[in-house]
Amino acid sequence: MTLEEIAIYHRINPNNLNTKDDALKVGVKSIRQLVPIMEKRGVGKNTINDIKKLGLFFQDVIKSTS
Repeated sequence: MTLEEIAIYHRINPNNLNTKDDALKVGVKSIRQLVPIMEKRGVGKNTINDIKKLGLFFQDVIKSTS
């Protein structure tokens, strides 16, 4: 699949997905939006922490040099 096809399939604006790095940024943004919703709904702390760790992983990948 091309990045445009992936964006359309996952209902993301194709203009926001020009590179694979953009996909990581979309993932981080989504996690930042998701965590407070999960906390409000009373989702288990372990699950929320796992989601936060995933977001930190994406951030580290974005910041990496290779």
